[in-house]
Amino acid sequence: MFKALKSDFNKSVLNIGFLGAVLVTTLLCFTSTVYIDSNTEKAYTAMEAAFMTDPATLLSIEDFASINVFQACLGGYVTMFLPIIAAFPFMVAFCAERNSGCIRLTIMRSGKYRYYFSKFISALLGGGLALFLGVAIYGLMTVMLFPDISLFEVNKEIFKMQFPHGVARAAVGTLASSFVFGAVGAMPAFFLSSFCRNPYLITCIPFMLCYIWSTVIQKLINKSFTEEKYYDLYDKVQPFNPTALATIFNQPWKDNPIAHKTVIFNVCYCLALLIGFVVIMNRRTDKGS
Repeated sequence: MFKALKSDFNKSVLNIGFLGAVLVTTLLCFTSTVYIDSNTEKAYTAMEAAFMTDPATLLSIEDFASINVFQACLGGYVTMFLPIIAAFPFMVAFCAERNSGCIRLTIMRSGKYRYYFSKFISALLGGGLALFLGVAIYGLMTVMLFPDISLFEVNKEIFKMQFPHGVARAAVGTLASSFVFGAVGAMPAFFLSSFCRNPYLITCIPFMLCYIWSTVIQKLINKSFTEEKYYDLYDKVQPFNPTALATIFNQPWKDNPIAHKTVIFNVCYCLALLIGFVVIMNRRTDKGS
């Protein structure tokens, strides 16, 4: 099992798809909105803020502190294109293996269930590491491009509420959330690969479905904020939001049923896709080739 996992993991991370996913993640992080001017309603992305010519402007707005810019990375286009980004490491290696016909020999050598579970774990690790490394590179760049939060006059009570465990813990929480977010984001492509060998369909179908899914959930959440009779709708639908994992390790866990439900739902979601992958692969008379 460990030999099969090591082989599949190496195939997932030692390919051009993994490198491309990391670089694309870093670039997309710079498109996230970090500040909205209340007077002009202009939204500033990290890219725009990084190239501001007036350093005084950066130092006058707390949202431009490096930790705040870093924590805003898992939003916008990153969440939109996550199914494609997270699928790249696994998809490139798996489609090459299947289209070359090597999959039949690999399954015969390692055994069906070892093969299935090693693919499942390597897909999780590949998607998680791709997003994790992309966000980590972005984080290093924010430290170089934006001022530290210690340079701002922040109210101590507000600072304690925003960072109850310190700035370093908040940064680690964002990195941990990015890994889990990317790992789960690779699962739809993993499931589709059980019956589809076209890499374009494997990446584009999850993108389309996840976009529709998140749009519906967001509309329900917006309704809960605008209509009083739906005030409790947020608590019911937020655990099913595909973007809920983006901040899962930056949330308080004690007495937080939404965080608990989010984890339970995503664990069941991944297990359901794994079971579907195993069932479909077992019913293939060509051993998946």
